[in-house]
Amino acid sequence: MPTAGPKTVRRFDELAETFVARGATRSKMFGMPVLKAGGKVFAGTYGDAMTFKLGPDDLENARSLTGVEAFEPMKGRPMKEWVLVPLAQAKRWSNLAERAFDYLS
Repeated sequence: MPTAGPKTVRRFDELAETFVARGATRSKMFGMPVLKAGGKVFAGTYGDAMTFKLGPDDLENARSLTGVEAFEPMKGRPMKEWVLVPLAQAKRWSNLAERAFDYLS
């Protein structure tokens, strides 16, 4: 799995603090740090990007952002409802995490 750089780790940790205070938990999936709500993963890092599990409308909106693509941890096997959002779109991570948290809560 790709390794997250310091900027990605710092931003993820900031997001994690916010959501853990609201009942989310930190965990790992595919060896990467993730956040869970109700035992289900809603966000995580993947290299210098973050992944989010989104509902249909939010998924469509996220996919329209520059550089955003389907999350494919195994080549050729995209995960339904998941997007991979690059560090270049980090200013949107907080909102996407909020949408993902709401989707699973």
